[in-house]
Amino acid sequence: MTFTLLAADPRTGLLGAAAASRSLAVGNAVISIDPGVGVVASQAWTNRALRARMLDALATGERPSRVVERVTEWDQEAERRQVAAMLPTGEADTRTGTETTDWAGAIVRPGVVVLGNLLTGSDVLQAVADTFEAGAADVSDDAGTIGHLARRMVAAMLAGEAAGGDRRGRQSAAVLVARAREGRVFPPELDIDLRVDDDEAPLHRLAALVDAQLRARGEG
Repeated sequence: MTFTLLAADPRTGLLGAAAASRSLAVGNAVISIDPGVGVVASQAWTNRALRARMLDALATGERPSRVVERVTEWDQEAERRQVAAMLPTGEADTRTGTETTDWAGAIVRPGVVVLGNLLTGSDVLQAVADTFEAGAADVSDDAGTIGHLARRMVAAMLAGEAAGGDRRGRQSAAVLVARAREGRVFPPELDIDLRVDDDEAPLHRLAALVDAQLRARGEG
C-alpha cells in the first residue's frame, strides 16, 4: 500500500530513503537508515520489526540478497511483506511476498531501489527510478550534497505519484538522508528526517518541509 525509494551514493557517502502511501504515518512504519550499516524498508502488511532485523544482519556482514531471504525465517507471515535492503556501496536486493496486493513489484539498479504494492501499475516505479536517475546529471553547485539528494528523492516520488502512485490515493510521506559513517549509534544520526503523517498532498508538503529545513541550515 506504499511506494518507496532507497538510494546510496558511494562517491559522496550519502544514503537516502523516501516513501509515500495512502496509510497514516508511513515514515514511522516503513523506512530506516543506519548510517553505519545501510538502508532498509519493510512494507505491504508492514512488520516494523523487520527493519531492525535487516539492519542487524547487514551489520554482521550479510549481503542484501541473503538478508531479504531471511525474512522467511524471521516472520511467519513473510509472504504478506515487501522488503528491501541496501548497503552504502549501493548493493541491494528486494523480496516481494506472494500475498502482497497487486500491482506489486520492484526495480533494482546500482545504488537505487524502488519498490511498491497496491499501485496503479509498473509505471509508478519506472517514473520514480527514471526521474531519480535523471537527477544525477545535475551539475549545479549543490549537486552531491545532502539537500540535493533530499530534493531529488522527493521529486522522484512526485513523479511516481503523477504516474498513478498508491491506487487508493495519498495521505503520508517521508524522507530520510544521512551520510554513511563508521560505527553504530542509537538513535541513528540522520541529517534529514522529515515526515508528513496526514495531509491531502503529502509529497508537496514534504517538499516544502525539505526546503524549509535547508533554508534554516543556510543550505537553501
